[in-house]
Amino acid sequence: MNGVTRLRIIKGGLHPTVRRYNRHFSSAFATDTRLMGVIAMYIHWVGVQAETDSDDLHQFFYIDAEKFGIETYRGIEGNNAELLYETEQAMLGGLGGSKIDISENEAVFIIQKYARMAKELGSGLPEGKEEFAFILDRTCPLAPLEEDILFRKLCVMLENNEHTINYFLMRYFSKDAEAVKRLATRSITVSPAPNKRGETLCKNTIEPYINPSGVSYLCESLIENNNRYQLILSEIYMNAKRVSSFYIRSCFYVSVSEAAMMLSRPEYITVYEIMTEIEDMQKLIERLYPGAMRKERDGGFLYLQFKNNNDHLKESVYRLNDDVQGMFFITEQCQLIAVTYSLSAINRIEKELRAAMRTKLSLSGKYEFKDSVFYEFIQSDFPDFSDFVEYLNEFEPSD
Repeated sequence: MNGVTRLRIIKGGLHPTVRRYNRHFSSAFATDTRLMGVIAMYIHWVGVQAETDSDDLHQFFYIDAEKFGIETYRGIEGNNAELLYETEQAMLGGLGGSKIDISENEAVFIIQKYARMAKELGSGLPEGKEEFAFILDRTCPLAPLEEDILFRKLCVMLENNEHTINYFLMRYFSKDAEAVKRLATRSITVSPAPNKRGETLCKNTIEPYINPSGVSYLCESLIENNNRYQLILSEIYMNAKRVSSFYIRSCFYVSVSEAAMMLSRPEYITVYEIMTEIEDMQKLIERLYPGAMRKERDGGFLYLQFKNNNDHLKESVYRLNDDVQGMFFITEQCQLIAVTYSLSAINRIEKELRAAMRTKLSLSGKYEFKDSVFYEFIQSDFPDFSDFVEYLNEFEPSD
């Protein structure tokens, strides 16, 4: 073939990643869960030369406002409704918040803010960061008043003093200065937190107290950091559902066993034998509870189904896991274990499972425990729950 010119075909057009710089903003929303320390956010972009659905770009962000900044990202090109729904459920399913429409400037501001935070904390941006790099290059500043309005958009409406106090203490112990500032009046003086690193508020009890200065609220807060527990006793004064003053009265460490006693609560467990393949049961659970969070554990698959709101923060007693509606554990030994913290919740779940999987499950046993035992089971070496219960009964005190 000497003397013949070889032709090389060069594909035209911009690289798909570069093309995304020509996106037009269509819509966006964020969850009103900022006071929980996390936000889920969605942006819909449309291509400049949008002739087909493939020019649409849907972006989902999971943002940790305390430790990571932008923690997770998912980008979807096109308008596959089923995939969009599944992704939205995966991102929003455990937050218990509502979707709040936000503007393009607000969306860009949020992404840039928490991208900077990720860089400052050294956590880095998540996989797929190239797809939202064009957002980081935009200029969409917000005035201080606009920034304050945006923050309020991202927060649920506070309905009573207990609501504010639980959120305030949660944010205070996690070292979330931005949220603490907005939950308190300008005159508040916040004493330094007991530890430098952020703690998790595991339980909080609130009691009103009438004293010569007026009505205050006495709080007993169990906090945890790296499996070390402290009990914090504090006093809070309120003004128009905001914290006007806050004092830590005492602080002391408690043992893990003492903390477990404080967190103890009844547990309701129903066990089924699975009459189909484990993979089929996983698909059925994921279809029945699309927002459930899945975790792979030794010995099986754990699903956490969360409540669709965070109303438990309005109560005088708050527990960290009060947002859990139910748990499902599919064991490698073909058992499905359903767990709740109330009788009404387990009755509802049993009804849902019967209606959806009548021929796929066989009832094996129903249990009520005065203390939590489920996590002890999944951390044990017992493959069968009934064997685990027999083991527990051996250590029950005799009458």
